[in-house]
Amino acid sequence: MYILLKNVRIVASYSPFNGQQKDILISNGVIQKIGEDITAPDGAQVIEAEDLHVSAGWMDIFANFCDPGQEYKEDLQSGSRAAAVGGFTTVMVVPNTQPAVQTKPQVEYILSQTRNGLVEVLPIGAISKNIEGTSLAEMYEMRETGAAAFSDGLKPLQSSGLLLKALQYVKAFNGVIIQIPDDTSISGHGLMHEGIHSTRLGMPGRPAIGEEIMIRRDRNWHVIPIHIFTSPPSALQNRLN
Repeated sequence: MYILLKNVRIVASYSPFNGQQKDILISNGVIQKIGEDITAPDGAQVIEAEDLHVSAGWMDIFANFCDPGQEYKEDLQSGSRAAAVGGFTTVMVVPNTQPAVQTKPQVEYILSQTRNGLVEVLPIGAISKNIEGTSLAEMYEMRETGAAAFSDGLKPLQSSGLLLKALQYVKAFNGVIIQIPDDTSISGHGLMHEGIHSTRLGMPGRPAIGEEIMIRRDRNWHVIPIHIFTSPPSALQNRLN
């Protein structure tokens, strides 16, 4: 099957066509030609619209597909479809499921359910058992099965001692730990950034120092910090490579 993209702006810093507007001819998922005024083969699907952009597939390193346990919200299949529509080709899913992704069989479940899906789904294994922040989960077994990284996901690890043990443990197999920088003893139940606007709205604030303290602690140990509202893939990709 042929697909012809007409007059699209290419966004790919590694490409000699970066920033240029070109036609792109694709056959069975493989780019065949990039150039000017390409003629569409018979039966080709032609996509043409104003201000189209093309880039390499995106990567989300902190997605929540709620599977297993809360499939009524999202499951691995519906999450994959949503990711594909949004331009993502690789998605890493947090372990905050019910039960938490903390064992070899649970990692195998995610991989087996998404192996032939629309996007590549990589499970993140829990650092601590039941994501309770008290004792280490089976990280080595999960890594051997296919866990791409480790994190307690939406519940950042508060114990410095346990985080240090986790880092010492994953060092043996060059593992990656991801952490939301959030000291919950400071941020508590805040709903927005603490400042003049939170005061005016009468809403509990989350002081910046709650993030700053955790970033200062974790970066000295080379933990990848990730804000809950952002997903910068480059740092993790460099570590995984």
